[in-house]
Amino acid sequence: MKHPLKALITGLFCAITIVAQEPDPKTGSLMGDIWTAARKGDLTALQQHIDARVDIDVRDEEDQSTPLHRAAYYGQVETVKWLVEKGAEKNEDPWFGLLCCFSCPALFIFGILYAAFTKPKPEEIPTPSKQIMVTTSPQIAGKKVVRTIGLVRGNTIRARHLGRDIMAGLRNLVGGEVTEYGKLLAESREQALDRMLVQADELGANAVIGLQFQTSVVMEGAAEMMAFGTAVVVQDA
Repeated sequence: MKHPLKALITGLFCAITIVAQEPDPKTGSLMGDIWTAARKGDLTALQQHIDARVDIDVRDEEDQSTPLHRAAYYGQVETVKWLVEKGAEKNEDPWFGLLCCFSCPALFIFGILYAAFTKPKPEEIPTPSKQIMVTTSPQIAGKKVVRTIGLVRGNTIRARHLGRDIMAGLRNLVGGEVTEYGKLLAESREQALDRMLVQADELGANAVIGLQFQTSVVMEGAAEMMAFGTAVVVQDA
């Protein structure tokens, strides 16, 4: 009875000794840890870790980073691609996906509300204190230029309205004059012209010669209208 018990104890002791001496697949038999291999871009070491059944998405105890995060942080592009092909998860946090799904519509709605509440109020049309003659030619018949003041200009930037865009699109189906955009451009020209005349009046001019209009696209759906000319002082010839 003593011999079988002794043999059993001896066998258990040998088994424990063998298990204790068996190398850890995550450390001893591998080339460093999996995060170091990802940081260095060592694909051979990474493959050894995968073959040893090391979780490819295991997180470091210090900073809770995965091998994919470590490779991306140190700029190992090829390693990142390789890990993704091997099944590494780009993002394990479901809240991040929900945040992306809801943040874009929320920002869009917030932008519309901000634009609506900060829309500038219609300003009164500025008018000069005296009548100012305006001509596109460099001279005015029956008048002579006695003093040239210089360049004067007025501009405005206007954006299209969603309602006007819809009506203009419907009108495009049947043809004809697009009155919605025509009215918008007319208002822009008048506002730019009025601002130019106010500037000329402030400089002491009584006429503007060489008047020109210029328009340019500032962004999609918004354009600038500018009126400019030469402010002068004229007298009867």
